[in-house]
Amino acid sequence: MHVLLCVGEDADLAQGLATAWREAAPSCEVRTAVVPGAAPAPPGHGGPAGVFVPLDALGLTSVAAPGTGPLGAPAGAADLVVVHLAVLDATTLREGLVAAAVRAAAPLAVPVVLLVGRSEVSRREWSGAGVSGVHETGADVVAATARVARTWAPSWA
Repeated sequence: MHVLLCVGEDADLAQGLATAWREAAPSCEVRTAVVPGAAPAPPGHGGPAGVFVPLDALGLTSVAAPGTGPLGAPAGAADLVVVHLAVLDATTLREGLVAAAVRAAAPLAVPVVLLVGRSEVSRREWSGAGVSGVHETGADVVAATARVARTWAPSWA
């Protein structure tokens, strides 16, 4: 399983989270992306919603070509995109790193999972924005990352 782990500005945090993920799910290949100030969505594009596409039934191998932007190519090579944020609120859900990750991953039907210190949005809101899961980390982000890794990338994957 290929995991793309995205953080906003802290390369050391990205490496720490990647290490925790690899230790908890050793069968995963983890790549990190440090994306400071991810670009907002173009006008009229609030971000794609998540979509279920039965690829095999349609004879497809993928839904679309990788998107553009800082996460386009890395998301195209991933089975899971994980984004770390301190706080998930209405603004961070629709702009910046989360929106960039969803824009890159949704056309490829790649799930986007958020690791957040605190979430201030409802499940309905983040689902509507194209996010597959939100996990609050609390103070111990490394332990929480390991727990999420075991959830999303079980040992048999």
